[in-house]
Amino acid sequence: MRELFLTSDVNTVAEDIRQKIDQRNSNLRTAFITTPIEKEEGDLDWHEQNKASMINAGFDIFEYTITGKSLEDLRRDLKNVDIVYVEGGSLVYMMNQVRLSGFDVFIREFIENGGKYIGTSTGSFIMAEDTAPGLSLETYLEDNFNAKGIGLVNFLVMPHWGSADFKESYEKMPHEAYNMTTPMIVLTNTQYVWVKGDSIQIVDVK
Repeated sequence: MRELFLTSDVNTVAEDIRQKIDQRNSNLRTAFITTPIEKEEGDLDWHEQNKASMINAGFDIFEYTITGKSLEDLRRDLKNVDIVYVEGGSLVYMMNQVRLSGFDVFIREFIENGGKYIGTSTGSFIMAEDTAPGLSLETYLEDNFNAKGIGLVNFLVMPHWGSADFKESYEKMPHEAYNMTTPMIVLTNTQYVWVKGDSIQIVDVK
């Protein structure tokens, strides 16, 4: 049964996700995909907090990038992991590397074979069929970017609702996204979407 946890900010919800995953007594070997931060500039304290939250919740993480990898590399390097986690950061850069590496093929196989997926912000964006509205929160842009996502869910998570850091971006976003046909789920930093099989639940962690 497919299981995805699409978060706004894993730092606030990692423990709750850990409690929901079936293998509660395992080490939960977790590939922590850092590719989206490779185009990030400035303070990465939030990234360190995300890592710490995963470790403190009991995930056995190791950092990994899909940049420069092939599909065969991904299948070999990640064959023994329980969970794939994709960090926040640049949506544009991440999707470019997804296509170059074959990560879209790999992650479909991984989830179909029972692997769990956790995404934060960009890591949640990329699971949608259409990521275009997410570009309003993006700082790294390219001309003629193909906004098609991996398409493992039929909605788009829009993260960081209510966060002062994204207020200006959200004020622009409705004008760009008004005519979008992709359903959008707007999440605060204490919420995540739990996809289990065909069911979808919005979980609020206070």
